[in-house]
This record gives sequence, structure tokens and C-alpha cells, in this order.
Amino acid sequence: MIKFLTIAGIVLASIILLLLIIILCILFCPIRYKIGGSNREELYAHLTISYLLSIIRFKVYYRDKMGWGSLRLFGIKIFDAKIPEIVEWIEKASDFLGSLGKKKGEDTNESDEDTPPESGEDTVEGFISEEEAEKYLNEHDEIEDMNAIEKNISILSSIKEFVLNIKKKWYNFKEWINQKLKQWQKFKKELKFWYKVFQCPSLKPTLLMFKNIGIRVLKHVLPRKLRINLDYGDEDGYTMAKVSGYIFMAEGMLGKAINYIPHWDEQIFKIDGFIAGRVQIYVFLTSGWKIITNKHFIRMVRLFRKGLKRNGR
Repeated sequence: MIKFLTIAGIVLASIILLLLIIILCILFCPIRYKIGGSNREELYAHLTISYLLSIIRFKVYYRDKMGWGSLRLFGIKIFDAKIPEIVEWIEKASDFLGSLGKKKGEDTNESDEDTPPESGEDTVEGFISEEEAEKYLNEHDEIEDMNAIEKNISILSSIKEFVLNIKKKWYNFKEWINQKLKQWQKFKKELKFWYKVFQCPSLKPTLLMFKNIGIRVLKHVLPRKLRINLDYGDEDGYTMAKVSGYIFMAEGMLGKAINYIPHWDEQIFKIDGFIAGRVQIYVFLTSGWKIITNKHFIRMVRLFRKGLKRNGR
């Protein structure tokens, strides 16, 4: 009996140890990625993702207007087939990048549709004789032929319409005032809520926590290896200066040099190279754990819940 329990304990401890090793490998083994491509002599692109020391390896690539995807497990092909969507994505990206090196179209001339047509020759069809003109001038106006009763009725109806119109406008004005008063009461509640939020002592520590965690995650996700050769040119000096500024900012943020060759006298956009990095799951898990267990963040969540309930949300 004792021997059986000893064997069972050893087996159970081995299983627990094996599970612990698997969990540690999943958490701490990095997910490596590599993205590269070129549009110089020919257009090609590739994306490679490997996990658990390349036990799991996924690759997507594009070349010669063909898109392929493959998945390997322990070096054995699980999936290897054409992916037509890759061709569509790459061609759209190529068209967009190619448009960056093209000159903007010149301003089009105004269309001739807005120009008025040439006036034709004068005609005599619109002229009338002197007799017809005299007859037209001697005709009595319909208003002069109205009797006094008809005039009074028209005046009374006009007054009635005017009074009803004023009444309707007054009713609409009261409705507008009531609507604005309701909006003002709602705005006052929102203003009091946000005043409490900004006066809460947990707000600053919460924002500081998000800042530190965001910087940590960003540094972890950014590529560690980088090789980019870029030739860009534009005849517009302002565009060239703006693009150069963006490239220098990217160099400072990534901490890597980009082989950038500006062309000030021609339209060109040629690029090749790759970026590679790694991501570890435990970084995101620990970051999420720090957030949900932070006492200041919990206080802010409770404050927001109370505010939303009071405002009827």
C-alpha cells in the first residue's frame, strides 16, 4: 500500500511539474514576428510568426502576383495553400504607397457648363401693337371690382391667420424653452459628475499608472531589429520636409537608424527591408493584473458607475 501511494505521488508530482513547465513555456517563450518586403525590382512581401522555439510557425508571403500561407507544427506542414485575399491586400497597399510618389494633379479648368449660352439674335415675336397695349392699360383691376363685403372678409381672414400664427409660434417657443431647460439640467448633472471626477484624489495615480504601463507595453511591442532602405522624392519642398520629419521621429522612437535617401528633384518611392521583434504573453498578463488590482483604478471605476447610474445611463 505504501509503495502504491509512493508511485502515485511520484506520478502526480510529475504531471504537476510537466503542467508547470508547459505553463511557464507558454507565458515566457516569446512570440517572434518578422515583416519584410520590397518594391524595387519586383514586389514581394512576407510575414513570419513563430512560437515556442519555432514549434509553431506561420508564414504568409506574396511574390509574382501569388499569395501563399503555410502553418507548420514540429516542422510538419499542417496548412499550405493559396490565399487570394493576400494578393488583393498587397496590391492595394502597393497602389497606396505608389500614390505617395506621384505628383498631385494640376487644377482642372472650370467646366463650360457654368458659362451662360450666347444670346441669340433679337426677335420681334414679343412685340405687341399700340391698340393691344392701350386695351391692356385700360382694363380694370380685379381688386377695384371687389365690393366692400369681400374686402372686409379678406381682411378678417388675414387677421385670423395672423393671430393663429402668433399662437402657434408662442407654443413652439415654449416647447423650445422647456427643451433647453431639460438640457441645462442634464448638463448640470454632467458638470457635477466630471467635477467630482477631476477632484478625486485617485485620478492622478490612475493616469500615472496607465502612462507607465503603456510605455512598458509599447517598448515591449516595438521591433528590436530593423533594416529599412528608403528612397523618397517629391518636387514639393513642403511635402519632402514633412516626410523627412516623420522619418526622423520614427528613428527616435524606435532607436534604430533608417537608411533614408531624399530625392528633391523627382517623384519616387522605393523601399525594402524588414522589421523583427518579439512579444511575451506574461507582459500583458502582468500589466492587466496591475490594472485590475490597483486600488486607485478600482475607486475610479466605482465613481464612474455611480455617476452613470445617477445620470440614468
